[in-house]
Amino acid sequence: MASLKKFAHGAVLNQLRHNERTLENSSNEDINPERSGDNYALFTPEEGSCFDRYLERKEELYCYNRADVKTMAAWIVTAPEELPIDQQQRFFQSVYNFLEDRYHKENVVQAIVHQDEGGQPHLHFCFIPAAPDLKHEDFSEKICANDVLNLNEFKHFHPDLQHYLTAEGFDCCVHSGITREIGGNLTVDELKHREEYLHKKGYDRGVQW
Repeated sequence: MASLKKFAHGAVLNQLRHNERTLENSSNEDINPERSGDNYALFTPEEGSCFDRYLERKEELYCYNRADVKTMAAWIVTAPEELPIDQQQRFFQSVYNFLEDRYHKENVVQAIVHQDEGGQPHLHFCFIPAAPDLKHEDFSEKICANDVLNLNEFKHFHPDLQHYLTAEGFDCCVHSGITREIGGNLTVDELKHREEYLHKKGYDRGVQW
């Protein structure tokens, strides 16, 4: 259902361009360029590009001067297979609202729904993981993925999202418990191979996590 990726500063621009389908020579063979016009954004910066917004917000936060610091994170949320097609757009808008409230609008960098890849449509929600900073006098917040995306967050993310979507009137499963069995949140590549995993384990094809 949802996977998480984290990016160091040097990888952010290419990732944002990849999501926008403006990256030349993409290595993703699943993209169908003829359908890229069906993709749509749920968040657009008031001024400049998504990368401009990322840089502007990053300057407002304390950031450790190390190349390996994860300065951007992204939840990739896939539409459940049992969700009717005519509810997908409202589903993604609801997921966006949940994520914006959880990680705060000022930290949102990009939110794009992809409909041009094989399988179900999915949302890329990119944000800067900002946490309170109690050490540096000139900053009230810092970039710290370890504080924002910790084990407690992983434990509660899917159940909280399920509760929110159920309250919004969606009758679909976004939390099945399979995630824990296979060892945590899946990467995008692992999600693409979930059918093989489910087949081996004997789960129904419609199960999501």
